[in-house]
Amino acid sequence: MNLAINNHFHSNESEPLTMDPIRILIVAPDEARSAIQELATQLVGAEIVGVAYNLRTAKQILDRTQPDLLLADVMLQGLRSIDVISYASATLPDLKILALSPSDPPHDRIILAIQAGALGYICRAAGGDEMQSAINEVLEGNYYLPTDTTIDVLKDAAPELAASAKERLSFMFQALLGFIPAAGLIAAVTGFLWREYWGQIGVRVVDIGVDASTRVTEFVLTFLVLLGILGPLHFVDNWREALKSWANRRPRLRKITKDFKPVKIGKTTIGEIAANEKVQWLAVAAIVLSVTIPLDFSGGRILTIIIGAVVALVMLANLFSLEDYLPDLLRPSKQQIGKALVIDGMLFLVLLLVLSAEVFLLGPDLREDGLHGFLAPKVLDLSARPVTLIDLNEKFEPMQALYLGGNADLYVLYDPCEKVVRMIPVGSSRVEHIPQVQC
Repeated sequence: MNLAINNHFHSNESEPLTMDPIRILIVAPDEARSAIQELATQLVGAEIVGVAYNLRTAKQILDRTQPDLLLADVMLQGLRSIDVISYASATLPDLKILALSPSDPPHDRIILAIQAGALGYICRAAGGDEMQSAINEVLEGNYYLPTDTTIDVLKDAAPELAASAKERLSFMFQALLGFIPAAGLIAAVTGFLWREYWGQIGVRVVDIGVDASTRVTEFVLTFLVLLGILGPLHFVDNWREALKSWANRRPRLRKITKDFKPVKIGKTTIGEIAANEKVQWLAVAAIVLSVTIPLDFSGGRILTIIIGAVVALVMLANLFSLEDYLPDLLRPSKQQIGKALVIDGMLFLVLLLVLSAEVFLLGPDLREDGLHGFLAPKVLDLSARPVTLIDLNEKFEPMQALYLGGNADLYVLYDPCEKVVRMIPVGSSRVEHIPQVQC
């Protein structure tokens, strides 16, 4: 059965309207040679500019002839069919591409072909009417997907998609497990900073009886606090769009907004200011920070830490393409995810750098009422409490100092008045907490 292909119309000012034949390039594997030759004889009204049976020949004919239609069989060895389609789409943007498949279409190749630029696919052994319909649809720039076989393709692809989702979920859990050795590295760093901090006044870890590596918990919690305060800013764009959608569904609010739009502030109007996306972002960000900052400083530290942990998990889920498990309000774009991860990484490094600078450049700031500092006391869980040391056997006079810690044998005290460290045997000594050391 011969196929009547719709031809291209051509005209110019000096010649009457004419019809140019459709110029077609066919690319197929060698084993489909007979089927392709039969197809070529049926394409009445078309000019076959070439038949290629490998990738190199297909590229050469494409470059030389620049056809109107590419019929690319998806069964070339490896994924060379996909390479042909990708190359054709990139070099000839106006070229229309229809993929050819065997009677049982391989779902992976069909999906890759369409992703590479094909407008559809059809079985190479399809009937004449179906083949003609497919070619004409594609020439018009429309997609052509046979209903029955496409359903089978989607069904075949579904298990792989499900497995892919499970793999991504597994990758995320592996990433979480990867934080275990990372936590060990953080513990080593914080332990080193802890020892350096007290070492500047001559106090050793063994004297205080504390495992310096356990300070990692406070370091991580501090980072989560920062993430809980600033992390929600990653989702401002989502929340901004949600607020706009909510406002558009409120007729009364729309009327109020419409009334205020013409009002001028300087040389611009409220409407122009409100329509500016940067202004919208800043407004929503200000609302977010007005909640997260007071929450932390008003005693909601645990809630801030929980928010930080949620932000970290959401970012990981988006990173591993598990956004289907998240609500729309927590689905930033891939570009935003990349920026957010860079920002969070820089936040972590800044925290570490500021902490290191305080440890090495400033050292312990011990005063009469205790230990002062910017980050170190909180992040490294350091303390120096004012106490009165009393000997129950009255071997020495009561002594006021800052209690740094101790072990089974010694109390480690710091005298803020004389700026010296004192090691007092435990024996019959006892400490009582006081508000401030009196010099």
